[in-house]
Amino acid sequence: MWAVARCCAAPPFWAPRPSYPPSPPVRRSRRGRATTRDSGSSNSCAVGGESSTPSRPDGELRWYRHLDVATGGSRWAPDGGRPIGAGFHQFRTVLASADGQIFACGADGTIRWYRYEVSNLATGEGRWVNGAGPVIGTGFDRFPRLFGGWDGVIYGVDVDGGLWRYQYLAGDGGGGGKAWANGGSGVRIGGAGAGFKPYQHLTAGPEGVIFGVLQGGALHWYRHDAAKDRWDHGGTAVEIGGGWGDGVHKQVFSDDTGVVYAVAVDRTPRPGDDDTLMWYRLLNATTVAADGKPNWANGGNGLAVSTGFSVERTGALQGYASAWSVRPGQHLGFSVSTTHDGVTGSVLRLTGVPQPTAVGGPHQVPRALHLLPEAYRERGCGWPETIGLTVPADWASGVYALRLTGPANLRYDVPFVVRPSGPRARCAFLMPTNTYNAYNMWGGHNQYSVGEDGRQRLVTFLRPSTSTEIEPAGRISHTLYSDLLLLRWMDSNGVDYDCYVDADLDADGDWLGGYRALVLGTHPEYWSETMRQRVVDYLDAGGRLIYTGGNGFYERMSFHAGHTAAIHRAKNGDRDILGALGLSESQIIGGILSPAYMDFHPYRVVADHPLLAGTGLRPGDRFGAVAYNGAASGWEVDAVPASGVPGVEVIARGENPAGGADMLFFPKNNGGWVFSASSMSFNGALPYDAAARRILRNVFDLALR
Repeated sequence: MWAVARCCAAPPFWAPRPSYPPSPPVRRSRRGRATTRDSGSSNSCAVGGESSTPSRPDGELRWYRHLDVATGGSRWAPDGGRPIGAGFHQFRTVLASADGQIFACGADGTIRWYRYEVSNLATGEGRWVNGAGPVIGTGFDRFPRLFGGWDGVIYGVDVDGGLWRYQYLAGDGGGGGKAWANGGSGVRIGGAGAGFKPYQHLTAGPEGVIFGVLQGGALHWYRHDAAKDRWDHGGTAVEIGGGWGDGVHKQVFSDDTGVVYAVAVDRTPRPGDDDTLMWYRLLNATTVAADGKPNWANGGNGLAVSTGFSVERTGALQGYASAWSVRPGQHLGFSVSTTHDGVTGSVLRLTGVPQPTAVGGPHQVPRALHLLPEAYRERGCGWPETIGLTVPADWASGVYALRLTGPANLRYDVPFVVRPSGPRARCAFLMPTNTYNAYNMWGGHNQYSVGEDGRQRLVTFLRPSTSTEIEPAGRISHTLYSDLLLLRWMDSNGVDYDCYVDADLDADGDWLGGYRALVLGTHPEYWSETMRQRVVDYLDAGGRLIYTGGNGFYERMSFHAGHTAAIHRAKNGDRDILGALGLSESQIIGGILSPAYMDFHPYRVVADHPLLAGTGLRPGDRFGAVAYNGAASGWEVDAVPASGVPGVEVIARGENPAGGADMLFFPKNNGGWVFSASSMSFNGALPYDAAARRILRNVFDLALR
């Protein structure tokens, strides 16, 4: 079943000092030089206001000092940074304080303490205090996201978006309750509704200042006064900028003088390295609320202050599969790049079981650092196969993942689908892997990133992914994790299904006619014309479509190179919207994309309907007020166009001010029909809302009877 490639010679490591943690996948740039990538196990972090200590994927820690931190000039000392430590790639997050304290957070929930004392600010020369890295805290694995570090303050975002504050007071590597404020127990200081999950990036400065980059690009400011347990501006975010976020910046971090640094995505038509460090400075960083507006240096325009800061958070441990789906008896290859020894790989079954269950392995994964070829974003990473898997005949159709596990429980998951040899269940689930790939920011560029103007975009599937988490990541989800919420609900309710991916429908549509119902997930946005037409034909023949998401059937794409890459956009670089081609999504699902964006509200029932049976709901009643993303109608939603769609029966409507999701039933020819939840946040309501669950149960009962 398993085949493991033997490792070729791996790059040497800088041996740990006293007991430092032990450098990143390196890639060859278009100019022929090697550039490092950030360890995913670490965050670039600012120290002392003028210096920074970013860690590389091979674990090497370097000290930098920005001499022009106050003005945004480009002078640094020393040039290229000074190596000061090793082994930091074993940590998922590395934070720092102004006095040289470093907080290294492991995936196992431990926080180790280090302190580097600089004796020469011109060179970074100094010494480590207690370089053994004693454990000063445990249990932090309950937080998918950790940020902060200034003044020993560490913030954690829990799976529900709650924000927790901890402060390490000892400053000497000592542990125990007395070393921490509040006896080591964190204090929940924020997080109503979706809390801090809508932020793509969070970073903090001293005096309680927090910067958040919101999904969609807005930069928000908060300030929490811990002594008074009070938020400035009533705890409401102050918008202080725009044009930030994934697709614009790879990483965002801040110092103690109002400076915000960001690693920018290359904006050229043929992008090269995403390694430019941008400087912004908020001159009134602690008084934005009192002043009523932000006061940015240089008018808020960023200044490029350095290059060579390529970052990829998973750089020390990452991989991808040779295909998204595979049948029993077929071979699936996995390509892994890691700078760790002792990595193991196990296959987990994610669906059809009460909880993720190991069905293969563990097997040793050799350490091997793989370079990236030219045009890797278009043609794929081209890494050799590390592990080969022949899928056993008795593996049920569903979602699986190769789990790579490194030191201190550092993990990376590579999901894949086992599709059936032929229709077996009465309904099929189509996983929207085109959307996953379109939003995958690994390597810096995708369908949405800046740059690449005036041309089509060729985006490979053969690369690691930032959009396919199988566990809650402390962020709102519209990709795989949200779809797993749906599939796990189906499992728990006895709804049997076979699983396919988008490329399966494009390659061969014959299987679709073997099912009573086709189920679509959270965000099925991207369709080849072949895929779309096969769904239309299926409905015309009496098929049933259960559409549980939002922003579906929206944009055209096509496959390339044997379904290993996707072509996005028209030839002139414009978005290739299906509606503009006379193929409106309303023809299939009854609604079109609403102007509402990134707000979350409950549904309100607008009409009695058989699908409300057993819910107790009547017109005017609300449901879906609580969901994983905040509330059930939100992020991106579909609504019946003002001109109407003949035959559509609207059941409930989201209360979003700009136009909420129209939950609807749409009869089709020959007994076929469509149910549309019309919201990217509906599936996130299933674990929380009884009415949403019962409605969906009624939909499946109708489809499968």
